[in-house]
Amino acid sequence: MTLLPGEHPLSQALRQLLPSDAPWPMSAEMRLEHLPSSREVVRLSATWGDLAVVGKFYSGYPPATSADRSLDGEYQNYLRAEALGLTQGPGLIPRLLGRHPQSRLGLVLEAVPGPDLDRSLALACHQGEHGQLYYHLEKLAGLLAVFHSRPLPEEPVSSPPALAYFAKLRRQLQDKGILTSEDERAFEEESVAWAERLARFPDRLVLAHGDATPTNFLFPDGRAVALDLERLGPGDRLQDLSWVAGEMKHAWGMRTGYMDGAEAAIARFFEAYLRALPANAALARRIFVLNPFYMALAELRIARNNYLSWEHRRALVAEARRCLAGGRSLSL
Repeated sequence: MTLLPGEHPLSQALRQLLPSDAPWPMSAEMRLEHLPSSREVVRLSATWGDLAVVGKFYSGYPPATSADRSLDGEYQNYLRAEALGLTQGPGLIPRLLGRHPQSRLGLVLEAVPGPDLDRSLALACHQGEHGQLYYHLEKLAGLLAVFHSRPLPEEPVSSPPALAYFAKLRRQLQDKGILTSEDERAFEEESVAWAERLARFPDRLVLAHGDATPTNFLFPDGRAVALDLERLGPGDRLQDLSWVAGEMKHAWGMRTGYMDGAEAAIARFFEAYLRALPANAALARRIFVLNPFYMALAELRIARNNYLSWEHRRALVAEARRCLAGGRSLSL
């Protein structure tokens, strides 16, 4: 953590962005804490009180790199949030304060307190504290139900993008040497088999978060808040739901060596999601039948990460194969 003087350019930038009911004194020192992220993200807080913000930085402005263009897109998504109904009632997303490109600040948000889903998963895996995890999963399911219920132009889900992503993941894992020749043959066969199943269960595109990983959801004051809206947009709801399920498998496997330990939590999560929506037997059936495919994608996506052990990455590939094969055994 670093202390910055009140006359520091970042402090001056914040004085321009903060609302009048949250003034930033000229002379106040500021704490700067770097947060874990693939880009430069910091938490800035005044030493004299509880006021804190989170800032995401461009590497350069105007945006030229893909990462900077992504940050610019996230800022635009926050601007659209009100029109999408994401700012009604208790905060579903952090409050946007603006940006200050002159300081490379591409996005400034009000800081949200509270543990993230990864913390709840760790407590459940290591200490058996399932009650808090189930409570947070219920809140997260409700949050995603709100996202997925936003009015969008009626447009059907198309299966080719999901199959293309499957092919992309396989290529990436092949390039990293994670897949065996047997894996490659099995996944090619699964792609052909699942193409027909995906087409048989229609749905409409919904407003998807697009990056439903555990660190992107916080739980302050008994509610769920979604972070990182870079990929917010129309998508298949299973891209959110099955990502959460796949992340839970990963969490249990990485922390306990036993991926099946996540099954009860996954079931609770899907049950809570379906309760949060109007009763729809066709939707419930689609989620039940197609989740194994999308969950396998989530597991293969995680297996790309070089920071994970080789053994765990191979375990994720094996679990993805089990998901795909087991999912095909479900009656249609």
